[in-house]
Amino acid sequence: MSERLDPVRAWLLWGLTRLVLVVLLLTWESGSVTDLNYYRSSLADLDAHGVGGTLAEYPVPAFLLLVAPYALLSLAGLTDLYQALVLVLLLLLDAAFLRALLHRARTVPPVLAWIVATAALGAISYARFDLVPGVLVGLALLRLVDAPRRAAVLGALATGVKYSPALVLPALAAPAAARSRVVGAGALAGLGLVAVSVAVGGWDRIVSPLSYQSDRGLQIESVAATPAMLRWALAPGEHRIFFARSLAWEIDGPWTDALLVGSGIVTALLLVVLVGLWALAWVRLPDARTGLPAVVWLTLGALSAFVVSGKVLSPQYLLWLLPAACAGLALLEGTDRRRLGHWTVALLVAAVLSHVVYPHAYRSFIDGHSGTSLAAALVLAVRNLLLTGLCVAALAAAGDALRRVPRRPRDPAASPVS
Repeated sequence: MSERLDPVRAWLLWGLTRLVLVVLLLTWESGSVTDLNYYRSSLADLDAHGVGGTLAEYPVPAFLLLVAPYALLSLAGLTDLYQALVLVLLLLLDAAFLRALLHRARTVPPVLAWIVATAALGAISYARFDLVPGVLVGLALLRLVDAPRRAAVLGALATGVKYSPALVLPALAAPAAARSRVVGAGALAGLGLVAVSVAVGGWDRIVSPLSYQSDRGLQIESVAATPAMLRWALAPGEHRIFFARSLAWEIDGPWTDALLVGSGIVTALLLVVLVGLWALAWVRLPDARTGLPAVVWLTLGALSAFVVSGKVLSPQYLLWLLPAACAGLALLEGTDRRRLGHWTVALLVAAVLSHVVYPHAYRSFIDGHSGTSLAAALVLAVRNLLLTGLCVAALAAAGDALRRVPRRPRDPAASPVS
């Protein structure tokens, strides 16, 4: 499709899909608002527990992001409207990213993919705040060529809200022409976020999200849990699915200890692969425009590696990938765009399967065995297999994109003059 999507039609389609999602959030998928309720109840006890004991599983910038609308509403005595205000703010962020895509995209697929993206994932897109770091990463990719400092700041802000986008920063800094600007702006933004975090919550509050994650068990939706979940469905009574202190559903029983160890090994191996690709990118990429395919694929590869290798995988994690994929479709051309188009379609299928799993099939997991337990476990397994394939494909595409970039001479002055 080379025809550009009419902006008016795009906004109408966006409005229609988002209206459906809001209706879902208020009706059939109202269970998705549990996190919003948790945020509100936690913030209501802020005076009693302080910043250190309130939403300590999230970085301080994320805490500030969540507390700001609550503080505004508390001044008017309207804290009961907290969930509604957060929903409105996330819808505005969603709309802002669509506007950025309409400004940058020259073809239909990037815009259409984003309109479909949150609809495919369901109402949970607005019941968590993962849309924030995801959109920030997407905007960073869109601005890397013409405003590298702004891209770096956006990447740093995404990292401050949810530490995992730190995996995006090496790719943003890889193109040599703007590296000093990206590193400088990113470092300043990062230091500012650290200073704010220490001032608001102290040093312990910086590491509390990491400690929280390290203490978690094997979440039922994670790729690592897939063998245990299939065995749970086939052999009732051998495994236990329970609501953990992490406020997530975890599985325990045969294989789970080995699967946790395997998750750590896979994480380490993928990190080695990523370090190698980042090093190659820093050596080869001359500028952001030439290196865009590699930067986009490295971004998607790094984020998808984090998603598939961890012991935790919540459906909203796909919001880290969807904006970056749509931004990449707006930036790339030729073979790279076609390849990313196929990748994005597969990601949208994974989003639909995630939507089926949560919230619609979740009862099959948490209410014990039923006639739908095996079907739910199979849908989850297919989703996880698809995400794993997407990770491998992204890392392979990143390596291919890097190999296609000619090696830069060490001393530009020594290059032959034509």
